[in-house]
Amino acid sequence: MQQKPDDRETDGGSPDPKCRQAAAPSPEEISVPPVPLFLVPQAVAAEIRRHGRAVRVINVRRTRNHQYAVTVERGRP
Repeated sequence: MQQKPDDRETDGGSPDPKCRQAAAPSPEEISVPPVPLFLVPQAVAAEIRRHGRAVRVINVRRTRNHQYAVTVERGRP
């Protein structure tokens, strides 16, 4: 049985194709300048305060000279 164009199913939201958003938004990466170990908690807390619920992933990586690079990945809020 053929379906009429008006009977097609949508995945929710507006049926207008111009109004559809991308299924997987590209995450935005924010890097904090390297900080010493004792300042890592403050750097992470500052990024969480700045971006709130939009934070998806926080990476802390040791670099040279006992410094730590903090990288925050943001998604949709």
